[in-house]
Amino acid sequence: MLREKCAESSSKAIFVKKGLQSIVILIIYMIGRNIPLPLVEYENVLQNTKHSLLLELSAGATGANLAQTALFSLGLGPWMSAMIIWQLLIMIKKFNFDKLSKKEADIYQLILMLGIAVIEALGMIVNFDLVDRSVETTFFLVTVMTGGAFLLTWLANMNGEFGIGGPVLVVFFGMIGSIEQQLATTLRTTEKTSFYLAAFLLIFAIVSTLIVVLTVIFEKAEYRIPLNRILVNSKFGAQTYLPIKLNPCGAIAVMFGLSVLLIPSYLVQIMSNFFPTVNFLYWLSQNMGLNSYFGVSLYVLAIFSLSFVFGFINVDAEKISENLRNSGDYINGIRPGKATQRFLQLYVRRFSFVGATFNTLIAGTPVYLGVVYPQYSVIVMVPGFLLMAVGMVLMISAQLKTINILHNYHQLL
Repeated sequence: MLREKCAESSSKAIFVKKGLQSIVILIIYMIGRNIPLPLVEYENVLQNTKHSLLLELSAGATGANLAQTALFSLGLGPWMSAMIIWQLLIMIKKFNFDKLSKKEADIYQLILMLGIAVIEALGMIVNFDLVDRSVETTFFLVTVMTGGAFLLTWLANMNGEFGIGGPVLVVFFGMIGSIEQQLATTLRTTEKTSFYLAAFLLIFAIVSTLIVVLTVIFEKAEYRIPLNRILVNSKFGAQTYLPIKLNPCGAIAVMFGLSVLLIPSYLVQIMSNFFPTVNFLYWLSQNMGLNSYFGVSLYVLAIFSLSFVFGFINVDAEKISENLRNSGDYINGIRPGKATQRFLQLYVRRFSFVGATFNTLIAGTPVYLGVVYPQYSVIVMVPGFLLMAVGMVLMISAQLKTINILHNYHQLL
């Protein structure tokens, strides 16, 4: 009994310690998110930002703050974009990036993040009115904003090592605040009678609850492939299986979709600033946001494609089949090696398609309504934010359970 109480007390102490460290990191994040940069005309920043709904809403999905040019304005967007691009490069085997050591891979990924951060910082600055639009001023602002992105990435990684929730907690914290602020602004600026407002809030609550329930089902449901483990000679051997989630890509693909779309959007803005007479660039700059059918279609395509790709990244059929072959385990009726890999890829492809379709229907298709009814553009993005929020909460919950299990084992000596 005394030993159990000591274990419980130790587990609580670990949670308190990690929780306090996460709170300190979040406080630093909020301070940096509101430290304004010099040489910027702030009265025009918010107005210019609202011209692109994609940029405004992506801020909430990456921990950024586009309402003002601040130290952490870029958020975790450059890090997220660099990570997904690096994963895609690793999947292309002929580049041999999967053969690099962890140190080499980290260096290349940081270089990729640096390039993306510079592009996004320039894309933001060209839309703002600067006190002095010179090369020196632009270089200074890009350097500080890029440094802020790297500092925030370091803080997020520190939270993963010493706190609770990892980088996801930083994004989740910023996203919840962004949703609350945007919804409050939309409801405040839209004229409604009390009856209409009550009906609207009721329907909104019902739909949100339904989305949360469906997301939890898709996150938790899994298909189990029975395995034969030759080294397990007990009743538990018959209960061994290989699980594949109904939605193997997860809801995080929506967040990464918003982050990846920022890169071409910023590039177009930079190019249209240098070549203002090119009609095609002007058209792209006006239509790559979520206020046009073209921009929404790009967003939907990005969600579906990334969801499908993430399914293969999260469930690596080649690596799983190799591990099964090395351990001597096998699937009934399937030869080890390439046959097992093809068998697993078939199921991963099927469930990745199911997950990508689900993510697209929930997070992508409602955004088309925002083109028809611009005053509700923020509201139609809420299903996608709920999808991400549920995925993040489940991820943090799984981490908390893991920490609890690890610190509840009794000491051997």
